[in-house]
Amino acid sequence: MARKTLTTTHDGSTESASEVPSTLDASIAQLSYEDAMNELERLVESIEQGDVGLEASLKSYRRGEQLLRHCKTLLEKAETTVRQLSLADLESGSESK
Repeated sequence: MARKTLTTTHDGSTESASEVPSTLDASIAQLSYEDAMNELERLVESIEQGDVGLEASLKSYRRGEQLLRHCKTLLEKAETTVRQLSLADLESGSESK
C-alpha cells in the first residue's frame, strides 16, 4: 500500500505529491544501519550538487525517504535492546544485594 504526501507550494496551498510506498524496498530492508546511512549521504550529496535531472532527483528523494525510515527503525530497535539490557542489569544487581 502507498501513502500520499502533501507538499506546500510557494503560495502556501498544498498539493498532492507522488505516492510514497509504505513498505520498504527489499534491497533497503536488507541493509545495515551503516550501509543505509552511507547510501543516504551519497544520495543527498548528489541531489545537493545538482548532478542529476529532476526525475532522477525525485527517484533519489523517494529512495532517501525509505533509507531514512529504515535507519530510524534500526535505531529504535537498538534503543529498545539497550533499555532491556540496562533493565536486566539493574534487576540482577538489585537481586544480588
